[in-house]
Amino acid sequence: MEKEINCHLCKGKAELKFEELLLDNGKIIIKDSPYYKRKKCKEEFSTSEQMHLLSGQINQNFVFQRPIINAGRSLAITIPVDIAQFYNLKKGMKIKIMPENRHRLRVEV
Repeated sequence: MEKEINCHLCKGKAELKFEELLLDNGKIIIKDSPYYKRKKCKEEFSTSEQMHLLSGQINQNFVFQRPIINAGRSLAITIPVDIAQFYNLKKGMKIKIMPENRHRLRVEV
């Protein structure tokens, strides 16, 4: 990433900055998220490259792998406590599990 680029609005110089990005009321923190800030008018923006990078970080950091375990005569997957709290899941609640293809299941609360 370049340290300075031309602002897409006014064509003036915009400087590369890094900042913590807080999502979901601060529950999710992305450190050192890049963006550009216009020196004179203080306009802030991100390039498509920066947005693609951010999207990759979010997808990489918020994927949970869980082992399949035995629960009696059934197979089960545990849910991380943070996910359970976020979705307000409680013991005894019902969820929907729908096959989308041979490699993907969709879960709905």
